[in-house]
Amino acid sequence: MKLKRALLVSFVLTAVLAGCGPAPTPEVIRETVEVEVPVEQTVVVEKTVEVEKTVEVEKTVEVVQEQEVVTIAYNNYFNMTFGPADPPIEAIRAAVAEKYPNIKIEFNVMPYEAGPWHDNYVTWFTAEDGTTDLIGVGAYWTAEFGEAGWLLPLNDMISQDILDKLNPAYLDAHTYKGDLIGLGPWWGGIGGLYYRTDLLDEYGFEPPETYEELVTIAEAIMAEEPNMSGWTWPALNDQVLVNRWTEFLNGFGGTYFNEDGTCAMNSEEAVAALEFMVSLIEDGISPREITTWKEEDSQVRFVSGQSIFHTGRQDMMFWLDNPEQSEIVDQWDFIPMPSSPEGESTGYYEGWAFSINQYSDNPEAAAKVLEVMFDFDVQKAFNLSQGPIQAHMDVYEDPEVIENNPNLPKIQAVADTAEPPIPSPRYTEMADILAQELHSALTGIKAPQAALDDACGRIDAIQQ
Repeated sequence: MKLKRALLVSFVLTAVLAGCGPAPTPEVIRETVEVEVPVEQTVVVEKTVEVEKTVEVEKTVEVVQEQEVVTIAYNNYFNMTFGPADPPIEAIRAAVAEKYPNIKIEFNVMPYEAGPWHDNYVTWFTAEDGTTDLIGVGAYWTAEFGEAGWLLPLNDMISQDILDKLNPAYLDAHTYKGDLIGLGPWWGGIGGLYYRTDLLDEYGFEPPETYEELVTIAEAIMAEEPNMSGWTWPALNDQVLVNRWTEFLNGFGGTYFNEDGTCAMNSEEAVAALEFMVSLIEDGISPREITTWKEEDSQVRFVSGQSIFHTGRQDMMFWLDNPEQSEIVDQWDFIPMPSSPEGESTGYYEGWAFSINQYSDNPEAAAKVLEVMFDFDVQKAFNLSQGPIQAHMDVYEDPEVIENNPNLPKIQAVADTAEPPIPSPRYTEMADILAQELHSALTGIKAPQAALDDACGRIDAIQQ
């Protein structure tokens, strides 16, 4: 009650004083009023929004290339190895896969015998079958296949860098009418002269370069060593006799054909060559029984230490230092054949090349594979696998190759003398004729001039 009275008194006094004083001061009244006012506010709203955005991502993508198949035809030696390297077909596949991953190599196995092998090819060519691209071709078939147009010219298909590394003598051997139609040799043989280094040293002679020097050396040593034969070589009525005849023919300056294509193997030079061969038998430098010897038979006396000189292929050198096979270990050497002053040293070349089938389904890919096959790495691998002779000249200087076969460099000088078979599509028939007529002279049935006249008459007849 006291509080209420105090408030009332206070109110009355205030009203009286207000009426009696100066102008009133505006009254300030404070009160809370609810008012609606617009307000800007940031609101976070969670919402899924699809946004297009380009993002660079590094990613390895394997692109599948269209694969090309190149088929190679050769005999089953491609599947074999005889040394510290893979078989040839494996070496080729590995090298091609590394350089051309899109090329697959297939292998068409041919017969070992040359006749059926040759006939298989002729059947394919006749049918214009291009399923086999690269074919192993014997030097005997070069002219036949080249004349028929069955092999592609390689002059502009193979890199000059590869060609510059291959022995020119071998390239010439696989060239027909200006067209290089094969790269070789992949496998092969070349004739040269073996001689006894110990005997020539003992009697003070240098290795012979001419026929006259050889005969002089043989006669001198045979006079002191009466059980020795002077010069052994095969002279049976077969292909090998023609091979040896080629070396004598060129050694006396003769040639196969005249400029008009007629037989020149009865020329003055050719007759002199055959007369010399006959004289070797009649004078006892070469034993008379050579006319019954095949190539293997002719090697026996030299290998057993009973001959001073021997003419044969280079493959003998790979076992002449084997004491289980040879009596003349470290007592021999292999050099180019002698010749007359009018002729030139000649080694008969029996090589196998690789050519591109005219009807190949993949000639460009085949050319790439051919380059790989004749580049250094594959040529070296083949040498370490199977030996004989290779086309790539650097192989003969490679330390690993020489360590495996110390005698290999001996082949290089002989290789430069390479002489190919008779360059004719009718080679087989001509070789048969020559073997018959040459043998008739060596056995005394015909005089050399008559035998060669008959040979040329028959050869010209089959060319007409």
